[in-house]
Amino acid sequence: MSSFSNTFSYKLIYVFRINDKRHFGLLKIGDTTCDTDKKASELFPNCKELNAAAKNRISSYTVTAGFSYELLYTEIAFYSVVENGVKKNRAFRDFDVHDVLLRSGVKRHYFNAEKKSNEWFETDLETAKKAIKAVKEGRASLNSSEVTKDRNPIIFRPEQTQAIKETIAQFKKSNQMLWNAKMRFGKTLTALQVAKESNFKRTLILTHRPVVSEGWYEDFEKIFYDTDYVFGSKTKGEKIENLVDTDKKFVYFASMQDLRGSGSVGGKFNKN
Repeated sequence: MSSFSNTFSYKLIYVFRINDKRHFGLLKIGDTTCDTDKKASELFPNCKELNAAAKNRISSYTVTAGFSYELLYTEIAFYSVVENGVKKNRAFRDFDVHDVLLRSGVKRHYFNAEKKSNEWFETDLETAKKAIKAVKEGRASLNSSEVTKDRNPIIFRPEQTQAIKETIAQFKKSNQMLWNAKMRFGKTLTALQVAKESNFKRTLILTHRPVVSEGWYEDFEKIFYDTDYVFGSKTKGEKIENLVDTDKKFVYFASMQDLRGSGSVGGKFNKN
């Protein structure tokens, strides 16, 4: 007996960047096709199937050019409409997303004098994602408040990327990891990325240097800007008592000085 499975073909939009000086501040927005036995409702943004299809397409024209790219986002390219009481699906292409960006004041980038049409734009990931959403909503452009400039994932250095990968792997078999990291390594940003990729619900970042507290929120925003994580600390963001009894995912920053004298560590004061 032979068994057969239905194979569906879907258009998808992908966004990637090339981390070199020539492509700094630029994103490429293209489309391709994903063949899968899953239904559209099962294909979430950045899922394995969409990413694989996007990488296959991107590699087909970047490998020969000698480029090393970073895939940032994938999303299925169709939406549902109701016509005469009947629900219908409508697919769209990358040029529909390009048109929204152009009509929103985002500039297309050309690498040669001929200005041949291409898919590179002077934009960030959040704006690109909002343009995709606008197409699905039937909108021709974005509001000015929706167009941002620097909401892109951090470009981690090789040693930071290695620390992230090794730590996530270590946490699958243990609950401790020690980094022998020099000053200016970027420990906070790197640790925040570990928390994000691991989908930790409650994260405490403890430091002995309270003077860096002003930069905590900036670091948090650089990593968690596209999530529903909540920021908390003693002086900024949510208070800890407003976070511990909720289901919200959060990152709380504290200093050793915050714990000084607390009964929790043998002191006399009822705090923290």
